[in-house]
Amino acid sequence: EMLRSLVGSEMCIRDRPVVYDDGCHVNNGETSSPDCTYGVRGSSRKIVLFGDSHAAQWFPTLEKLAREQRFELISLTKSACPGPAVTKVDAGKYKNSDCSAWRDYVYKRIQSINPDAVLVSGFQHFEVPSKYSSRESWWREGQVKTYKSLRGSSPRIIYISDTPHPNRDIPSCIASGSLDRCNGSERSTPIFSPGYLKINPTSWLCERNCPGVIDGVVAYRDASHLSVDMARALSPNLLQALRNLGALSKSSNEQK
Repeated sequence: EMLRSLVGSEMCIRDRPVVYDDGCHVNNGETSSPDCTYGVRGSSRKIVLFGDSHAAQWFPTLEKLAREQRFELISLTKSACPGPAVTKVDAGKYKNSDCSAWRDYVYKRIQSINPDAVLVSGFQHFEVPSKYSSRESWWREGQVKTYKSLRGSSPRIIYISDTPHPNRDIPSCIASGSLDRCNGSERSTPIFSPGYLKINPTSWLCERNCPGVIDGVVAYRDASHLSVDMARALSPNLLQALRNLGALSKSSNEQK
């Protein structure tokens, strides 16, 4: 019965965060972002989300929190451009030079916003260029570069480590009717470099394994990204994590 209802809503399971439709998740070739302000515009509390689609997957979580906790959310994301300033393998229409120019634009913009917190994230499973000995060393190098560029822009530069990596397209897997085959998502190695405050969402999405459905909610919209419903369902977890780091304390007096 649950399976039927899950499959029946397969189309909305595949919905993407609204930043894809309103032009705020920018694409290959673009080197700046539009206004991209959400939540309570003009609030003295401001939080910036920065990175690629694995940052954008947290947009529904943060937008819900922005309305509930009364802060302004600025969402600065670009397809295939992780927050860590990694050099990727140039392929197809992807160019490192575009990514680099866009990040420089974002760093300047964040410095001018001076937000309460910056949340940085990215998809760490891209192909690693051959000159690096390991995925970790490649990723850390990018994290360090970004941290140096953001340092001083905000009292809290927070890194959200990558979500589990599904081994298949989860909605299709569920539709095929054998749920246990949809539980093979791999944990992503949490990689953090010095300076960043840390949020690791793995325990929110995995216990013994990393299932395709959690508490009746389909966890991923494809073979990579959290579903919008899952992202929203994780808002209490992200709120607690942000409070633990001193962002979004209960009263604005405590915050200052």
